Amino acid sequence: MPGGGTRWTTRAVLRPGQPVILINISSGAALVESSARLRPGAQTELQLWNAGGRMAMKARLERCYVSSLEPLLYRGVVVFDRSIDIAGDAP
Repeated sequence: MPGGGTRWTTRAVLRPGQPVILINISSGAALVESSARLRPGAQTELQLWNAGGRMAMKARLERCYVSSLEPLLYRGVVVFDRSIDIAGDAP
């Protein structure tokens, strides 16, 4: 299932508007991939979508690494400020 085995789509956004791909998610963090460099320590907001709508969580970028050189892609861990219910249908 897309979005790390949850009902969330793989399409996500890190505020202030950087599109990312949701690789995996738990109740406390998410692994995302982006073509733009991710800055560890940055405060952000992760926006996710499912059939019920949009969910936004305040978060911090914990770490980042290069996941591919061709094309250049970065993966980063986003740690949520509070735990979330990732199995729910509604935001």
